[in-house]
Amino acid sequence: MHAGDLDRVLAWRNHPEVRRYMYTQHVIGRDEHQAWFERAHADPSKHLLVFEREGQPGGFVNVTIVDEVARRAEWGFYLAPDAPRGSGSRLGEQTLAYVFGDLKLHKLCGEALAYNERSVRFHERLGFRQEARLRDHHFDGSRYHDVIGFGLLAAEWLRESGSEVR
Repeated sequence: MHAGDLDRVLAWRNHPEVRRYMYTQHVIGRDEHQAWFERAHADPSKHLLVFEREGQPGGFVNVTIVDEVARRAEWGFYLAPDAPRGSGSRLGEQTLAYVFGDLKLHKLCGEALAYNERSVRFHERLGFRQEARLRDHHFDGSRYHDVIGFGLLAAEWLRESGSEVR
């Protein structure tokens, strides 16, 4: 992700169908978004990626290395609201190839609000295993929600994808 992507990514992030599944659900202003980008861009543990399909931007991925010794990272992502069908699978596959191939990480972790059934199924289709159900873990300002924790090991991804680590 580059500074030139800021407006596009902000528009995606603020779309109601994206925002409703985020921990932070308020409309994010340009200054707040700019400050986040500057902090994240300067942090070597963060990998901010814009997913492209056939040369067209279609989603955002944030990979954060949380433990360099254990080679473990967490990810978050969202698609553009108008992304073509099948974009999610491609975003996931490309991100996993980057995480386990290019970054040579051992484990990728993710979370989904339990009511976000599409994200739960998405993680499962990519080979993630459910490792936790955190009860009443997130408060959205009016209600508590469970959070599902997922993990995928490099060896599991290699076995399922048939990919080779470079």
